[in-house]
Amino acid sequence: MVEIKAHRYFLQLAIEEGKKALYQGTYPVGAVIVNNKHEIISLGRNKVFEQKDATAHAEIDALRAAGSSILEAKESRESLTLYISLEPCVMCTGAILFANIRNVIWALNDGAGLGGFHKLKEHQVFKERFQNIHMEAEPILSLKQQQEKLLLEWAYHPNNVKNARRRNGGKIDT
Repeated sequence: MVEIKAHRYFLQLAIEEGKKALYQGTYPVGAVIVNNKHEIISLGRNKVFEQKDATAHAEIDALRAAGSSILEAKESRESLTLYISLEPCVMCTGAILFANIRNVIWALNDGAGLGGFHKLKEHQVFKERFQNIHMEAEPILSLKQQQEKLLLEWAYHPNNVKNARRRNGGKIDT
């Protein structure tokens, strides 16, 4: 019961970060890194359009903000948890593996998009690394629904690539 309360709390924080991203005109994904005492190490959100950087995903933002805490946790083998509003893409999954994050929990699977965590784990490309990671996908229905709502809002946002292309005759304005 304690774990589900923690999941709810930190996934809600991740969704709030995702809302900030949406309001700043980018894809609505947020992330939170916590230690094994449930202390927040860092927050992150998608900043792709804000920074004009295709790699500025929420998970990367949170990992960068965590700074030396990531390296210290790797050295001491401390178990860090990454909460994300949406399943990580392949790039972010790689960063999670390199950062040695031990628990990855997200509010919504991204089967239709670029979600890569499940795909890489199933392929067993990094079998040894994945064996050490506990994963929980969509543990709380109401938070899954909140993230789905944010993604629906993003579908109609002017910065969404599809809308930008329609607006600019197939070209993206940068």
